[in-house]
Amino acid sequence: MIMQKAVFLTTAVAGLMLFSTGCATKRHVRASIAPVENRVGAVEKRATQAEADVDALEKQLSQTTEIASGAEREAKLAKAMATTADGKAVAADGKAVAAGLRADGANTLAEKSLTRIGEVETQFGKSIDGLYENLDNYQMSRAENITFSFNKSELTKEMREKLDGFANTVKDQKKFVIEVQGFADTVGDANYNQELSQRRALTVARYLSAEHNVPLRRIQLLGVGSVKPVADNKTSKGRMQNRRVEVKVYTLPVGAKAATAIAKSL
Repeated sequence: MIMQKAVFLTTAVAGLMLFSTGCATKRHVRASIAPVENRVGAVEKRATQAEADVDALEKQLSQTTEIASGAEREAKLAKAMATTADGKAVAADGKAVAAGLRADGANTLAEKSLTRIGEVETQFGKSIDGLYENLDNYQMSRAENITFSFNKSELTKEMREKLDGFANTVKDQKKFVIEVQGFADTVGDANYNQELSQRRALTVARYLSAEHNVPLRRIQLLGVGSVKPVADNKTSKGRMQNRRVEVKVYTLPVGAKAATAIAKSL
């Protein structure tokens, strides 16, 4: 538009000069028009520069708009990523809370279990204490001697029959203690005889438990060795009597049971 105005101005000025100086010479016309042309040239130059400046401004504006659009997209993306990160953070916090709750539940269960174990141990201890507290009141109700051959610890048929009869006397008992003591004669090494007497006692205890379901907690056993002989070790008959296992059962007498029951009820 600026170029069009410049052309129009040049044309108008030229026409005006032609009409006002119809009789002037060419030199006069040139002299008159030259300054105008110079001014018009300057205007055209400024107009051309202005157009170039406008193009530059439009290009810069386009670039600025593009940069702004990119920045806006980046801002939206950053916001979306932040939202996602927050979501993940919230999810992670939720998992942490759930894990914490599970841990608290496990700790609570463990504490309850420990408490229950303590209660059971206390009750068991009281039961054991009650049992041994009354042991002084227990009395031997039956005794049996099982004699062994020289250097033997195995049970014969006759020995098993004796033990069967012994076990039948306690099968209906609720409170009893069986005492098993093994012995040996004085032939041979004392340490060996000690170990042999222990094997004999263990053989009897195993038979009572395995064949007659006598609870092991009811059995007390000991290998005594060649001490406490019941007969003279100088004779074969005496030595046979010393190669023995003494089995005794102790029970609480009826009167003592009644007294214990009354004491507990008070």
